[in-house]
Amino acid sequence: MRERVTFVHPQGADIDPKSLQISQYELHGPSLETSLEDRLTIALNELPTGLAKLLPRFRELSFRWASPLAYDTIEPFVSRISPGLHISYTLDNSKDTEAGRNLCTALLAFRSRDCASNEAFTTRGEGQSVNPSGATFYEQLESLSPLTSWAASALCVDDDVDCRTCLGGLSTASGFDMSWDAAAQTLRVGAVFSLDQRDIHASSNAQRRTEVGILSKDTPPRQKPHELAVSGLLTVLGEKKEPSGTMFSFPSRHRSSQTSFTSRFVEPTGLHPVLQLKLSSNEAPVADEHCAPYAYLTLPNMIFADRYQFTDRLFLASKNLTASRYTSLPVDLEAPAYTTKTWGSSVLLELAAPSTDGPVAWTAEVPLHLRYLKPSQTGIVDIEIPCPAVFWACDSAASADFANNPFDRIHLGYDELFSGSTVFWHAKPEPASGNRLMLPISVPVLKDQAAAWVCLGTAAVVAAGFAWVLWTIVAVLSRSGYGRHAEGGKGESTESTESKKSK
Repeated sequence: MRERVTFVHPQGADIDPKSLQISQYELHGPSLETSLEDRLTIALNELPTGLAKLLPRFRELSFRWASPLAYDTIEPFVSRISPGLHISYTLDNSKDTEAGRNLCTALLAFRSRDCASNEAFTTRGEGQSVNPSGATFYEQLESLSPLTSWAASALCVDDDVDCRTCLGGLSTASGFDMSWDAAAQTLRVGAVFSLDQRDIHASSNAQRRTEVGILSKDTPPRQKPHELAVSGLLTVLGEKKEPSGTMFSFPSRHRSSQTSFTSRFVEPTGLHPVLQLKLSSNEAPVADEHCAPYAYLTLPNMIFADRYQFTDRLFLASKNLTASRYTSLPVDLEAPAYTTKTWGSSVLLELAAPSTDGPVAWTAEVPLHLRYLKPSQTGIVDIEIPCPAVFWACDSAASADFANNPFDRIHLGYDELFSGSTVFWHAKPEPASGNRLMLPISVPVLKDQAAAWVCLGTAAVVAAGFAWVLWTIVAVLSRSGYGRHAEGGKGESTESTESKKSK
């Protein structure tokens, strides 16, 4: 097992190498405002037997989680997804459906929804020419603790206490990733902690190689426009007692646009809520590339977007929208939430930023539709919808190999809907109120007491309707004289028989 601990602090807050205390398997330093990434790389032969047999059956498997609470971060850790747990996978053999079922069974330890049926996943889409090839799933997971506890039990062998302690320590992170690298036959587990004041500290042991970096953003003279550069101190615990200076640059797929946005539902919401996005600027992050703003919505199955509604260009223009570029399928436009089998849907919308001489704040609105929910005692059900990911997507002219980025992040859902050369300039989400990045809605539903009367009334109406249909048929037959004709025919037959007997 290998570990990489990276502290990244803002520019100007340099750290004195002499302030670091490095022993054989521990590093201590002063308190500093930093963002922290802790990443573990676990080889296939280090995993428990059951998991080691399951993972090679996937070409790609990833878990991504983001906190529902607002947090600050710093480059290169600026990529964003909607709050909650996102799962995606692509089978190595498309006919190996049992692997998907085995994955669902393993997830039941911490997930609330039973995904024993693959129908819970979305497997295709409509719109963008570049579509994800695998299956996707989303779950509203408030805390990271259930996931890290499950990961500790699933990824660590029984006698590896250090592995369990290390994974358990990630539970307070703001973001969590776990991904299977089929080419390298390794499982990568990483967590990003928000930009905050913290002590510089890292520990290791003889069984785990731990590299520690204390870095900040830098601007070397020959840096290319599509690159990020960092400089600072590096050390490997157990190998070096003194840190080494370093500076390196790399192409970055995810950048910070220095733009922020808020999202909320326009009141009153009713059953057709409108999601309002307010962006702080309409200026593209780079002037010499083709850039467009996008919103990637993750919609649980109690709410959906009608993709047919986004075909009216005049309607879109009135909402500062350009087009719906992608919608995951299937999306049932009529079924209530409690009969919908899929987790929900994902929607990629291209926004239409107004053209002005200078930067201005602007607003876009997205019409959505609520499904019918189960009755409640009060007639109201309070739900939350995750805040979308908002970014500028720019077509980079440089033929950059983003895989050379040691902090690269892929399989986020929206990145697979663009070409491999696209750079995402992320807008920072800010809560409309409080500190949650979840959008509340009060949904009107049927009251429990009224539901019984509705069922009884429905049965009565159906019975009355059936009786009325029968009565109408009988009345029509009576007016047409069908019964008299039948009796007349019977009399004629009797008379004919008696005449034959007299002869």
